[in-house]
Amino acid sequence: LERPWTVEIHDHADRLHEVVMAPGDVVYYESAACLHARNTPLKGGNYINLFAHYRPVGDPEWYKKENPPGTPEPLLDVGKCQLVGEPDAMSQGAVVCEDPRIGPHLSPTMFTATSGKDLYEWWEATAEGPPIGPVGMMANAAALEETMDTCKDCNKG
Repeated sequence: LERPWTVEIHDHADRLHEVVMAPGDVVYYESAACLHARNTPLKGGNYINLFAHYRPVGDPEWYKKENPPGTPEPLLDVGKCQLVGEPDAMSQGAVVCEDPRIGPHLSPTMFTATSGKDLYEWWEATAEGPPIGPVGMMANAAALEETMDTCKDCNKG
């Protein structure tokens, strides 16, 4: 491969995780509840995946039920997150959050999807390959923050 081909998984708080896989890796995620895809085009070479989907037997509405007692709660609030690594360093801990349980796969783009429009924006941003830097609402927030940082003294007279 000419570049990593990440598995993109949106967690229970709509945060994008981009997981780089090596031969023999296994990735577990709740595919019935977490949007997942590979939106970036494969660049060079071949790639084979094996997906094993499962669900409880004889219970077609299993996904609508509460989790059994003892199931860990989804990790929703991880505190403030920031890009500390390179913006193209997927699966390398480029984003660090106050709660380290979020792990090393949070996307360096800091992208979150809360609507179909957001997902379409992500799809467009990845058409030519992985985007470098913030996308979507995070990009707008980053631009606003940059403007605020460069304009700290703008209103002083």
